[in-house]
Amino acid sequence: MSCATLSPNNVKYYNDHLTKSQFNIVLINSTINLLKILYPKLKFEKINLKFFIIEILRRSKTSIQSLQICSYYIYKLIKEQNLNDQLLDLPNCPKKLFLGLIIISSKFNQDHNYSFKSWLKICGCKEDELNLNLKTLKKIEVDCLKMLNYQLYINGLQYENWCNILMILGYDFIKLHKINQVNEITWESDDWLINVKLIKWCKFFININESNLKVVKIHFNTYYQNQLVNQKRENLMILLMTIA
Repeated sequence: MSCATLSPNNVKYYNDHLTKSQFNIVLINSTINLLKILYPKLKFEKINLKFFIIEILRRSKTSIQSLQICSYYIYKLIKEQNLNDQLLDLPNCPKKLFLGLIIISSKFNQDHNYSFKSWLKICGCKEDELNLNLKTLKKIEVDCLKMLNYQLYINGLQYENWCNILMILGYDFIKLHKINQVNEITWESDDWLINVKLIKWCKFFININESNLKVVKIHFNTYYQNQLVNQKRENLMILLMTIA
């Protein structure tokens, strides 16, 4: 089956541009950047969020599709928070929000799911820094559902376009992607530039008309090819400046 006939929610759809491990880490970083937009005042370097997300996904064997849907819910909260005068009553820690949303997205996406007790075991939680127990975990889920107004459905073209947007978001924070040598990815490390991009994406998510996701076709492949063209132009300009 060629990449052209696959759905964007499938890792193989991106095989022409990314390895499976690269795809996974880009998707995780997209989720983290969405959470950074939702929690703009939080010092993320202190909470080790990436490790937490990777461990939760690994231990629960959560599907790629569930993570994509979870990220879609984060986007919906970003839009809701910025369009209303009152701020959402978000959990004080993005780890709790992610956990609540990944539980909800797993229930939406799969017929068979873990119990709350199993999720606590997956977290390795009895009484840790998150203060998680059965009661608080159930409350987190209910609070997340209320913030989403119980509107969880996403499917068809809307879902495909969201998957493409999610990968474009992740790829936008890559500083260097060596394709023909070692398939190495170097992430942008300039804090100022990262913040500028987060602000840009925040405005995009606030202004995007959700209904347009069902109509306007978005392709990661097109974005990727444009990035290659821009990189070649930049390399050519550097070469010409060096010669001059």
